Amino acid sequence: MDLLSLRYFNEVVRQRSISKAASTLSVVQPALTRRVQLLEESLGAQLLMRHRRGVEPTEQGSLVFERAEVLLRMAGEIESEVQSQINEPTGQIRFGFPPSVGLLFIGRLLSDFVPRHPRVTFYLQEGFSRSIRDSLLAGRIDVAIMSPEADHPDLDAQFLFEEDLWLITRASDWTFGNSKSLSPDVLRDRELLLSSYLKLALDRVSIERRLPFRIVVEADSLSALREATRAGAGFFVTPHISVERELESGEFRGAPVKGLTVSRALFQRRDRPPTRALQAFIAMIAVGTQELCARHPKRFRAVAS
Repeated sequence: MDLLSLRYFNEVVRQRSISKAASTLSVVQPALTRRVQLLEESLGAQLLMRHRRGVEPTEQGSLVFERAEVLLRMAGEIESEVQSQINEPTGQIRFGFPPSVGLLFIGRLLSDFVPRHPRVTFYLQEGFSRSIRDSLLAGRIDVAIMSPEADHPDLDAQFLFEEDLWLITRASDWTFGNSKSLSPDVLRDRELLLSSYLKLALDRVSIERRLPFRIVVEADSLSALREATRAGAGFFVTPHISVERELESGEFRGAPVKGLTVSRALFQRRDRPPTRALQAFIAMIAVGTQELCARHPKRFRAVAS
């Protein structure tokens, strides 16, 4: 088994056709067929099912495809990582983050970083902690900002900041006047909407204060939760930035809930030393976090590692 055979096999799986894969790879079809056959022989398993419309991976073939994707990607990174150690930062940074963090400072961060390091490119994955952590552990991304609850033995974490969670609803449903902050007691028995990664934060407060919470919608979609709030489905528990535009326009009303917070941390794989490009990007994230806390000290607080 070698990387070239794995590359050929994975292209066949992607194209679902040996002839199309041969054309894409610029190799003759018999040579490609022989490579796949040798790979099957070396593994002692049938990897492809052939039919009139092309080919499909077997269960074993799907496993090989998934593992080979990681190996091929890591092999492709070796050259850029070596060059990154001896020259200016270069290569691709694959970065994951939750929607609320994306709204906070990712655009500004990239607009500062890219002109300084023109040989670095980015792949961005926006999502909630569960999916982002899966991608980080699988090697599909290099670094991620997540909730500390996403901790894992294979990951290193650097704490960034803590922010308040707000209770949000339609302006017409707001009954708390001009309150600057709310007691957790106001959450009692209300229909709550929240992102799934925040459930642990609510569970902690529920246990500490013996408050029964009614979570009627738990979702990994910020847009869906905003629309549910807009439709009057319940009270949205979320960071301020998630609905900043709606709050500024007056469509939504809200206030922070005392003692209800969420933290953010920067995660990396323990077994993957960062490239110079990634080191530079992580340093810029640290600076961006400090600036964020300095600009909005009432909303964001630095958290010591």
